[in-house]
Amino acid sequence: MAADRHWYPALVEALDRVKQKGSIKGVFQLATYDRPSSTPRVRSHILRSFVTPSSHPSLPLLISTTDIRAPKVTQVSPNANNVEAVFWTEPTLEQFRISGRIFFVPSPSYAGSCPRIPPPGCSVLFDSLRQENFDWDQTRLSTFNHLNGHMRASWCRPVPGTPLKGGYDDALEWPEAVPALGEAKNEEEKKNVEEALKNFALVVIEPFEVDFVELGTRPEKRTIYRRKPHKAEFTGTIVVP
Repeated sequence: MAADRHWYPALVEALDRVKQKGSIKGVFQLATYDRPSSTPRVRSHILRSFVTPSSHPSLPLLISTTDIRAPKVTQVSPNANNVEAVFWTEPTLEQFRISGRIFFVPSPSYAGSCPRIPPPGCSVLFDSLRQENFDWDQTRLSTFNHLNGHMRASWCRPVPGTPLKGGYDDALEWPEAVPALGEAKNEEEKKNVEEALKNFALVVIEPFEVDFVELGTRPEKRTIYRRKPHKAEFTGTIVVP
């Protein structure tokens, strides 16, 4: 039996409802598996945008952001980059568990190891964007510019998770705000923009399975959507909630 609603427009609608209620839009939990320590890890992220190829508008990539120096980057590898993202939207009583692959778009100067945008032939979604001449670094820069100055300043801090030898007072020395690209008014601001951009990276999640639960309906509903990397469509299966 076919599902009533596709998960992607349902998620867009649910996130809009969250914003209408005055809450922060797009908060989700991202789970990874730290193989060296055999430990699961989870942290909260904010969805910055969706990216979809015009040829496949029902195939979104989820875009978030991170510091490329953050531990989460080393907890995944190019050969083991499966993750799960979970959205719970209180106004609609819906849960979206999105399983897929994670990729990073760091500064072009970054020389470290991390899962990068896959090469041609590995994903119909990325191949479609490539055919449209989609520019990933330009998307990184525009995403950086759309953040507020306080958020941009967070990428000027020392490496996340490292000890603060002077305690919290050390944080008083960090920049409080960083201007957008091209808006620096002095050399110090230019330096801060350069430092922030060096550490600023996109997080790109390519969904392969979405477990969509609707608890605000009667009867309650649950649909699992799946697709293969070389397939352009999700197939939904109605299951027991």
